[in-house]
Formats: sequence, C-alpha cells, structure tokens
Amino acid sequence: MNEAPQTMTDADETENSRGIVRILGELPRGTIVGEEALARMSGRQRVSVKRAVERGELPPPVRMFGKPCWTVGAIVAHVEARLERARRDAEKEAARIGRLSP
Repeated sequence: MNEAPQTMTDADETENSRGIVRILGELPRGTIVGEEALARMSGRQRVSVKRAVERGELPPPVRMFGKPCWTVGAIVAHVEARLERARRDAEKEAARIGRLSP
C-alpha cells in the first residue's frame, strides 16, 4: 500500500527547532558539527543547510577533511547576533512608529 508523502506541519517545525536548540545547547561550544549532522539535528536535508548558509541564517562553514563543518560555538554566536540585530531593528521600528502616532 502506498502512503501519501508526509509534509511538515507547524508543530513539526517547532519541534525540530526545539530539538536543534536543545542538542546544540547540550554540546560543548568547541564541538565540531558536520553538514550532515546539522541537517539531521534540524530535521532537514543537507541542501537545506547549504541554503540556510546562502541566506545568512547559518554562518559560512569551514572545510575540514574536505567537508563543510562548524563549531557549536560559531553556530550559537551567529544565531545570537542575528537575534540581537532583530531586537534592535524592532526597537527602532517601534520608536519610528511612536514618532508617527499622535
């Protein structure tokens, strides 16, 4: 019997996000993570990891033994920097809107 292909729901997406955050949080910051391992942690394919790098969602990898990899610390620092930029941008936008409102 053929089953319909599964699609990722918002709940799956949230669970994958929690999973990778939990996993990265449990690893020492110096742990080296390869592209395949990062894809598995996030419930994605390797091509999705490559695209996340292209979009700036992940830092550029370094090559080790011919394969792309990161340290946990580099990934966490990159995400923290993006969150901080988003927070500052939101504050600026709120201030701008506040100046426009009577």
